[in-house]
Amino acid sequence: MQTTKKRQPKKLPKILSREDVQRILAVPNVKCITGLRARVIMHLLYRAGLRVEEVCRLRPEDCFLVDSYIYVQQSKNKVDRVIPVDAETIGWIEKWLAVRYDGDYLFSSCKGKKLDQSYVRKILYQASERSGVYIQDNDIKKRVKPHCLRHCFATESLEDGANIMQVKELLGHKDVSTTQVYESVRPFLLRDFIQSREPLGV
Repeated sequence: MQTTKKRQPKKLPKILSREDVQRILAVPNVKCITGLRARVIMHLLYRAGLRVEEVCRLRPEDCFLVDSYIYVQQSKNKVDRVIPVDAETIGWIEKWLAVRYDGDYLFSSCKGKKLDQSYVRKILYQASERSGVYIQDNDIKKRVKPHCLRHCFATESLEDGANIMQVKELLGHKDVSTTQVYESVRPFLLRDFIQSREPLGV
C-alpha cells in the first residue's frame, strides 16, 4: 500500500513594518559602549541584510567606508560578496570604530574575543521585549530574531526599487528562486494593480 507524503507547510518570511523596526532600533542606549555596539549590530542586520554569523565574523578591515561597501568573506556556501552601504550605515560604523573594544573582529567583546551568535540573538530578543514588538506566527507570538531584520532588508529593497537579481546579490543567495519568495511578502505592486481596476458599476 502506497503511503502519501505529508505536505510540508510553506510559510512566507515573517517581517516587521518599518515603524516597528524603528521601535526596536531605538531600544539600545547608544551613550554606553555596549548599547552602541548593539545598535550598530542591529543596523547592519537591517540595512545591509547580513546574517548573524556574518556580523560576528566582520573585521574592521572588511569595512571600506571611503568606498561605501562592506566585504563579507567566505560566508554561506563559502562565497565572498561585496555589499554597498548608505551614508547612515557608514556613520554608525564610524561611531563604533571610534570607541570599539580592541580585538580582531569589528564587534569584539570587552575581552577582545569574537562575539557568539547567541549573544546577537539575545540583543534582538531583549529589544523585542522592551519595545513590545513581536512576530505573530499563526497562534504564537514570538520574539524578533536577527534573521527577521534580514527578511525586512530584502523586502524593503524590492519595495524601494531594487530588482530581484540585485537583491539576490545583496543577500548572497545561490539561486534566484530563494530570493523570489520576498516578492510575495508585501505584494504592493499586485495590491496597486487590484485597486486600480475599474469598478463593475453594477
